[in-house]
Amino acid sequence: MMKKLFVKSTLVVGISILSLCNALGDQPSSNAPKNALQDTQKAAQYFEDEMNFKTNISFIKRALKEKIENVIIVDVRSANDFAKGHIPGAINIPFDQYNKFEGPETAFPGLRKDAFNCIYCYTLTCSLSQKAAKKFASLGYPVKEIIGGYDAWVDHKYPVETGVSK
Repeated sequence: MMKKLFVKSTLVVGISILSLCNALGDQPSSNAPKNALQDTQKAAQYFEDEMNFKTNISFIKRALKEKIENVIIVDVRSANDFAKGHIPGAINIPFDQYNKFEGPETAFPGLRKDAFNCIYCYTLTCSLSQKAAKKFASLGYPVKEIIGGYDAWVDHKYPVETGVSK
């Protein structure tokens, strides 16, 4: 009796999850094996890409401490917000001075093609760093997005500099 109840409840939960995924448009890939919840090969590639193109504040803090030379920290927040506080050593390429990285600009002072340009903006939900990373990468600059942005840095009580970009 208990075994039947467990099997039925597991089946109901499974169907409910699949229904919810379908309602949200989160359906298994057409390349996924029949009856699979997800194309795990695509998932593995997705997470590999995430590791290649994103970094976190702990890595940035370590890069600063160890003075890793092939890491450039790029703050794309406004010049005013940058002056109020930024990650130490960061350069400022303000989004509002570069058409939100959607314009024809091809030159960005301080970026390097021989280093990772690690980009951050305001918060985890801010997309300015993604727009900047897309623009910079399209111009041949190696990029990584710093997950969480400036807010994550401050929330962890990591050191902050003030003043304008050098």
